[in-house]
Amino acid sequence: MPDHITIGAGLSIGGGEPVISDAVRSGDLLLLSGRAAVDPATLDVVGDNFDEQVAVVLRDVGAVLEEAGAGWGDVLRVECFLADAGDFPAWNRAWCERFEPPRPARTTVVTEFAVPGILIELQVTARVPGSGS
Repeated sequence: MPDHITIGAGLSIGGGEPVISDAVRSGDLLLLSGRAAVDPATLDVVGDNFDEQVAVVLRDVGAVLEEAGAGWGDVLRVECFLADAGDFPAWNRAWCERFEPPRPARTTVVTEFAVPGILIELQVTARVPGSGS
């Protein structure tokens, strides 16, 4: 059975139980839920511009990786969703600052978000070193 990783109270969206795991680990594979710059307590978007939001998202991803026993060097794939194609150069800069070569596999898609004001969301797959499998 996979391990479900939740940091703090998790995202309950008005209920008592978290409805979304921050990540799910099966063997040495770690799948993070999508991370956007949203305060889990208030559900408010955090950050007024792309650079602020990407910093929040990368910090949150790092916290989930750490909680699961992984790090940035263990990331295998990143799926990035942008609200505006004009933010692609800023995403590339943030990507190159966060990941050293050889960088993980990556997909970037421009989309519309259900929550107004979100500019970026990341979905990350990583390995957990020393976890078997």
